[in-house]
Amino acid sequence: MNCRRARLVAAVLAAVVVSDAARAQSVAEFYQGKDIRVLIGAGVGGTYGLYAMLASRHMRKYIPGQPTLTLMAMPGAGGITGMNHSYNVAPKDGTLMHLVHAEVLFETLLSPGVKFNAKNYHYIGRFADADFAGVVSKRSGVKTLDDARKREVSMGATGRRSVTALGPLMFNRIAGTKFKVIAGYKGTSDIDIALERGEVDGVALSWAAVTTIHGQKYANGEIIPVFAVADGRMKAIPDVPAITEFGRNDDEKTFLGIYTSSGTVGRSLVFPPGVPADRVAALREAYEKTIRDPEFLAEVKSKNILLAPMSGPELQAYVDKYMKTPAPRVEAARKIYSELLAMP
Repeated sequence: MNCRRARLVAAVLAAVVVSDAARAQSVAEFYQGKDIRVLIGAGVGGTYGLYAMLASRHMRKYIPGQPTLTLMAMPGAGGITGMNHSYNVAPKDGTLMHLVHAEVLFETLLSPGVKFNAKNYHYIGRFADADFAGVVSKRSGVKTLDDARKREVSMGATGRRSVTALGPLMFNRIAGTKFKVIAGYKGTSDIDIALERGEVDGVALSWAAVTTIHGQKYANGEIIPVFAVADGRMKAIPDVPAITEFGRNDDEKTFLGIYTSSGTVGRSLVFPPGVPADRVAALREAYEKTIRDPEFLAEVKSKNILLAPMSGPELQAYVDKYMKTPAPRVEAARKIYSELLAMP
């Protein structure tokens, strides 16, 4: 009996070893000759496109089987279109990665009708955080947030749910500004053109976009930051007021905390739910090697690209923490969010 049991245990252990070896081999076999789509829910001219193209250029050599990586843009509804696609429609086999919209966490918490859940994505890694700054053109004549309390200031926006719209609207509600949101642009690159033409006075952009895509304009004073959508004042612009300074009660402070958590999610790569664990692990390892790769770092430095990495497991833990926000606080924050979406 003991011999039979010993043989059974040995067989099970052998099967586990073989299974592990096969699993390690299968990742390379699976990806060999395949193409991984890198989805962004925005236009290619913004920072989502920037970091997606960085990933596409540099991660390939570290992915078992060395698949090709191809950018796939699906703008719409402030990133909601892309998240709906990756969560519900895209293949769950590891052939689609998503540079997920930073708003994935707060949308999950504050929009009960959305068709995705931030908790269930597999987080691969973050390239940069994404605190936002509201910038205005020098042509507008606006120099400070106080100026926007005295006169109407037009702000270009993508979807009504995106920070390009909600950032200015939050300041209108809480800080008494007079921003006029003009929504409907396909991406921030289209808003940039409108800003150049004088069709709008400003736009809320990630700080990464301000310092990279618009670095020269910022340095020359052609664009001026007047507010920050961040959890406290940003180190780069300490004289610019942050939205969290203006919470007037516990409900508003809870909402602002959840909303600005998007800055931590930032520009992060994810897999949709259901991707096999070994492929998730392989891509997390590829990400970790990429952010230390000399050629990757040289490109980041030469183009003055913001790099603030966070590992997949760290991101997963961060999201899980916020998903445990007490229900009454979430309900109060949802009410404020729905009121913001209804604002003109």
